[in-house]
Amino acid sequence: MNIICPRCGFSRELPADRLPARAVIATCPKCACRFRFSAEAGMLEILDAPPARAAAPGQDDPPPPGAVVPGRDPEHAAAETASAAKSDSARRAGAAQGQPEHSGPEEEDIRRTASRAYAREAARLEAETVRDSGSRTGANPWEAAPGGDGWLAAFYQTAMRVMFAAPRFFGALNPEAPHLRALSFYLIVCVLQTVVERFWGGMFLSIMAPSAATDPQLEKMLALLAPQTNLAMTLLLRTALLVLQLYVFSALIHLAYRFVAPGRASFPLLFQVMAYSSAPALLCVIPGLGSLAGMIWGLACMAVGCRAALRLNWPQTLLGFVPVCLVTAPMLLQLLSAVQS
Repeated sequence: MNIICPRCGFSRELPADRLPARAVIATCPKCACRFRFSAEAGMLEILDAPPARAAAPGQDDPPPPGAVVPGRDPEHAAAETASAAKSDSARRAGAAQGQPEHSGPEEEDIRRTASRAYAREAARLEAETVRDSGSRTGANPWEAAPGGDGWLAAFYQTAMRVMFAAPRFFGALNPEAPHLRALSFYLIVCVLQTVVERFWGGMFLSIMAPSAATDPQLEKMLALLAPQTNLAMTLLLRTALLVLQLYVFSALIHLAYRFVAPGRASFPLLFQVMAYSSAPALLCVIPGLGSLAGMIWGLACMAVGCRAALRLNWPQTLLGFVPVCLVTAPMLLQLLSAVQS
């Protein structure tokens, strides 16, 4: 979330896991403006905005109150701040009595050094903000598609990052990313998986057909494996079922994390994790064990993605999958019993 000072416009991005759960008082590091801030409503009210004191001609502007100068220990900085405040009070008292303001060379040197250090620190913070924003945007090529390389390259790069750089990819997911982006990636994977598996199934049936002519049991098994509908109807039914499964599983895992880690559960992030974790299903292009390997790999990416996106530890991550296991266990047992019989 991008927090912007209402007085000077200085902005700083704060990760979602560091947002406060209630309204807090924030102090701008650039102008020392204090304002009340809430993660839900944003800026609520400005508490105070101390006027900036102009520097003398030819001198740098003084740092704001409370500025931390890099390279100096806090005690020395506090002593300098107290000395500067005392000198400022003395100048004001002298001005009230009609005496001209003046400052010693040591005080002016301290003020110039602190101002330059503060300017460097502000520039560093702004550079970090730009760099973090750029890395988050470029971490997911599909979110920025078509970009300069096109849709196909963005899809390929995203699938490779999910499969081979899952912690970095899922750790940089944007909770405010468009919902349809992740859903469209998932739909493309589902369609490709359905078409490829249908192709390999047809090849298997054509290869085994001559042997089934003399083996009644094999012929019966092939009849069960043969598709009952055409490709278009299969695509429609299976895609709808997989999309429903995506939403149901995302909701179940989100509900579990609401109890396991209440402050970190985020449905948009979980939905993206579940959708992009379907990338290993593309291993179905490998005949034989490709689909099984893709399913196992996808489950591993899903667990790693939940841990990286929500900043959880492994016990919390695994507890979030308990509801899904309870729902799928009866179906798996029924499938095993059908295969054994």
